[in-house]
Amino acid sequence: MSQTFDAELARLRREFTAHATTCFEALERACEALRTRDMALARSVVEGDDRVDRAEIHIEAEVVRMMTLYHPVAHDMRLLVTMLKLNYDLERIADHSANVAWLARRIVLRGGLIPPHVLELADHVVRNARSVFQAFLDQDTVAARAGVKRDDEVDALDRTVRKDVHDMLVKDGEVDTALHLFRISRELERVGDHVANMAEDVIFLVTGEIVRHAGATG
Repeated sequence: MSQTFDAELARLRREFTAHATTCFEALERACEALRTRDMALARSVVEGDDRVDRAEIHIEAEVVRMMTLYHPVAHDMRLLVTMLKLNYDLERIADHSANVAWLARRIVLRGGLIPPHVLELADHVVRNARSVFQAFLDQDTVAARAGVKRDDEVDALDRTVRKDVHDMLVKDGEVDTALHLFRISRELERVGDHVANMAEDVIFLVTGEIVRHAGATG
């Protein structure tokens, strides 16, 4: 492969890493706003989503251009395919983060409280996202496989929050706050799914193994 391709790939990887950092920072800031009830911070997450969308389009166009122009093979091809797939998950993570931030503002404006299990779920999602992003940077399949497994813990916490929301509706009649909390839990659970997808794609990048739906038969 030409030196021009190597230089362009290195540039694209830097741009992709910066984009991923922005998306994960949006997640972290949304969860921090949820914890601290910081409405200005929450608003900044919502307002930053357009920049994420523009970066996603740019990276997708660059990946397609390089595939078409250079016809890469082996690991270089897997890297471009992986960046294309991760690019989608990152944009969705940023979208869900903006939704969490918007919902957090709605709860704060109504004077509602954030139950501990919601904050626990947010913390768990953020930690796993950080770990999986580092696994991509290090091309660490052990950390990536651990990231896939941790999605079960996210799902369990999501179920706990849903029970909390049900109890809130029955005992307190806080319909609006309860529904916002339910939506926050669902948004965070979807972030967890996208993080798990990213972990699976890291495994593909390093090994060529497709682990998604590995338990499927037929």
